[in-house]
Amino acid sequence: MLQSIRDRATGWIAWVVIILIGAAFALFGLSNYMGPGGTPRVVATVDGTEIGRDQVGQVYRSQRDRIEQIYGDDLEITDAIDRQIRREALEQIINERLVAEYIDDRNLTLRDQDLAAIIRSQEMFHVDGRFSQERYQALLQANRMTTTQYEQQVRRQALSQQVQSALSETGLVTDREIDKLLRLQTQERDVAWLRLDTEAWLDDVSVTDADIQAYHDEHADDFVTPERVRLAYVELRREDMLDGVDVSDEEIETRYEQVKDERYAEEGEVEARHILIRVDDDASEDAVADAERRIRELRERILEGESFAELAAEYSEDPGSAARGGDLGQVERGDMVEPFEEVLFALEEEELSEPVRSPFGFHLIEATTASHGDVTPLEDVREELRREIAEERVNTEYFAELNRLDELAYDMPDSLDDVAESLGLEVRESDWITRDGAEEGLGSVPEVLEAAFGMEVLEDRMNSPVIEIDDDRAVVVRIQEHEPAEQLSVDDARDEIEQRLRTRKAREAADAFAEEVTAKLHDGGDAQALAEEDDRVSYESVGWISRDGGGAPWPVLERVFRMPRPDNGLETGVISAADDRVVVMLRGVREGDLDAMDPDERQELADRLRAAYGEEAVAQFLAQLRADADVEIHDEDYQ
Repeated sequence: MLQSIRDRATGWIAWVVIILIGAAFALFGLSNYMGPGGTPRVVATVDGTEIGRDQVGQVYRSQRDRIEQIYGDDLEITDAIDRQIRREALEQIINERLVAEYIDDRNLTLRDQDLAAIIRSQEMFHVDGRFSQERYQALLQANRMTTTQYEQQVRRQALSQQVQSALSETGLVTDREIDKLLRLQTQERDVAWLRLDTEAWLDDVSVTDADIQAYHDEHADDFVTPERVRLAYVELRREDMLDGVDVSDEEIETRYEQVKDERYAEEGEVEARHILIRVDDDASEDAVADAERRIRELRERILEGESFAELAAEYSEDPGSAARGGDLGQVERGDMVEPFEEVLFALEEEELSEPVRSPFGFHLIEATTASHGDVTPLEDVREELRREIAEERVNTEYFAELNRLDELAYDMPDSLDDVAESLGLEVRESDWITRDGAEEGLGSVPEVLEAAFGMEVLEDRMNSPVIEIDDDRAVVVRIQEHEPAEQLSVDDARDEIEQRLRTRKAREAADAFAEEVTAKLHDGGDAQALAEEDDRVSYESVGWISRDGGGAPWPVLERVFRMPRPDNGLETGVISAADDRVVVMLRGVREGDLDAMDPDERQELADRLRAAYGEEAVAQFLAQLRADADVEIHDEDYQ
């Protein structure tokens, strides 16, 4: 770790820290595609640097999880939305590569002390509110990263944020622009709409065999079964190995005696007093001998009956306690230096210590009151200690077994049966897994997907190398069954094609009807009367509404506030909402009162506008980087 990690964050580092704390664990994920790997399917290239499908898949899964956490059941992730998330995941990686090249080309750097300050500020490395070097090393090791790799990623991320922040802070906002935005923000509009239920037209449309055949021919790629595999695998689990470890009662009792005072003894209450004869650590032998002689003489006088308090007041060289007869009051662990505490907490009440050497000199210590806490009985912690000892043994044995598993899988590449028998493991079988993976199980592990669909396992039908799923689990996989992608025949796809065509034709019929309704409205027709005449149409009016909604569905609200002011009292537009067609009617516009705007709201709006300008500046910067680079997207799923 950098020596300067002890420095504190200052200046511009503060905002970088905020970003990095939120994204810190995501950085571990970045290492999976920024470091060396296998040869996954290439989705895109940036100036010749390849971006693999598995790399995009990791970002995609992270973004999808975040969306599902935010919206929960309120959002149905359709195929269209899913494709958009995948495309945005790829765009994110492309932008990261472009900015990284920009930084490298200009030799932008981050000072070591600033990098150290960022890392020290990341709460995931904190213990009891402070940076812990041990936790830092442990977390990196758990994520199979070196300190150099992690620090390089943090450095690059900080530089990237610095570049983009410099751009985003260039936005200037004038009072005129704020007034203009406020007028739009506080504007109200008179709104009504007609909803056309497209399902009502389903019974009026027909689909022929020729329609189905033509659609199948035109959209053949839509009707393909995905390539998938079922895997045989053996799994080595650290937890399973624990059950086979035999720990004797004698070992448990020995461990208990070693740790009971530190771990299982309750803190007692100890009040103490002391006499100090000062002598420096680097004092001469004669000075040390003289100090020790003096402290021993004082001890003898106390044992012979002289007053500890009087001797302390006269001879102790601790100015803070001498005047109080050496009284230190109640002492807790951590209050004193280690040699002093070690002796004090072993004393019985009113017991006088032998001379104790500390960095300050020689002490005589007396526990004036001592109440030793209870000790948790051995039987209450026997299982905890048994598991602790077992885990210590397994930690070594697990890695030995991991190496054996890797060697056996390589030496016997054509089967897992002998591998499993040699290690006492069971050959298991996965569910079907496609190249896109699964939400849980083996199919959710990127390294397993990469191996399963790689040349060695899929085409050569060999065992995979050991795949470490986490610190406590590892697997070796091989192909049990493989089903390549297959084109579905017209007959196999008939039901789905017919449904698609009927839905499309019903929507086209509803679109044509919406045009007729729109024409009638502009000719002076009454919307409510039109709805009453046709049970496929419903009418609703909410009157004057603001941009906050006021009862209008979001698609209606979004459309009506983009429509121009109505001519002759009416402006219309047709939108899709939940697969229905909606004829939106704008019947009037009125401006808000700027004088009634709260100053704080005005300032908030100015800040939002400034942020929007900043985002636009960043977007233009990224667009220019992309225009200057050679970016190619090779996978049509992401185009």
